[in-house]
Amino acid sequence: MSQWSQVSSRSSSRSSTASRDHNEVSLTCTLLWTLLTDLSNRLLRYFGRQVRLVVHGGVIMVMHPKLACRPSTRDVDYNHRSFVWEWQRRGVYDASERLKSCIAATAFKYNLGSDWMNACADVALPVSLE
Repeated sequence: MSQWSQVSSRSSSRSSTASRDHNEVSLTCTLLWTLLTDLSNRLLRYFGRQVRLVVHGGVIMVMHPKLACRPSTRDVDYNHRSFVWEWQRRGVYDASERLKSCIAATAFKYNLGSDWMNACADVALPVSLE
């Protein structure tokens, strides 16, 4: 069993039994930096290189130095389709599962709801070829 499979199995089973469906934790700028750093480190381990995630929504209004107008948000919206498409072009066909496992592991570690990072808005975003 590969290192990724072992961690994926552990985090999936732990997070499914210990987490909530909806995040109720207020994600402040400081906490978001901690969460996204944790997630980034996990992604680096599982993908073997830096990855790109496009985020949008409330997280921008909390974290962006010039656009910050809110003290917190309940979630981080990201574009899942573009992430999967980019990695499929590189020949990585389990990128979606890897990403979801990393998100779940971060949620478990910090006791967040499973939707702390989600792509629910993907259905409303236009599809692009680039």
